Amino acid sequence: MTKTLIVLLVVLFSQEVRADAHTIQAFLADPVAVLDEQGKLQREIAQKDAPKQPVPVLHYNQALDLVQVELAGQKVWLDPMDLRIEPPFHVTDLPCQQVPKSLASDSHNKSTLGYGAGCNQ
Repeated sequence: MTKTLIVLLVVLFSQEVRADAHTIQAFLADPVAVLDEQGKLQREIAQKDAPKQPVPVLHYNQALDLVQVELAGQKVWLDPMDLRIEPPFHVTDLPCQQVPKSLASDSHNKSTLGYGAGCNQ
């Protein structure tokens, strides 16, 4: 019984850790800038030459806003603005009551503002 409980806890914990792992799902820029650890351009790779499968993020440098990944057996740094990363690093929650509402004077504006699924406005 104890062994079964330990195995179940280990499996649950390992899935929880894996769920928080960030992966690059897509390369958005063409070409993709490959940077050094200080953010200086080293070279560029064409989007067509970038990996098609998800690439795990090894490290995130919050101060420089860079992610480290392994491409072709080499650890390199990339700009997250050029990538689609899941789950995203920066998620901002806005309380629905603080989201501005349209006024009658805004009727000349032809754009729309999406509040998201959580706001029924």
